[in-house]
Amino acid sequence: SRLKGKLASSCWRSSGSCSGPAGSGDSMSRHSKLQKQVLALYRQFLRAGQDKPGFIPRIRDEFRENARIKKTDVMHIEYLYRRGQRQLEQLRDANTKQLGSFSKPKDQN
Repeated sequence: SRLKGKLASSCWRSSGSCSGPAGSGDSMSRHSKLQKQVLALYRQFLRAGQDKPGFIPRIRDEFRENARIKKTDVMHIEYLYRRGQRQLEQLRDANTKQLGSFSKPKDQN
């Protein structure tokens, strides 16, 4: 299951804090509405996964992997965001013990 962590990659690859461009004077960087939604989804996943052993590393890995998606690929980002919302609901279910994963095969050219 691919989640949408694309937009926050520069924030949490380093120290986990976001700052504006060098010399900008801003203490926070500006994010688009979609970026803010993805960041909020990521935080919700981390909170929901706290009580389930092994979920936090998996959540981080999924978001980091999807951080490679180009910011201009908005349709794909929105698709993964909606998919992530559905998966979050499943994760919040007390009966959920593991998350499934689907991946498409590498190009076979």
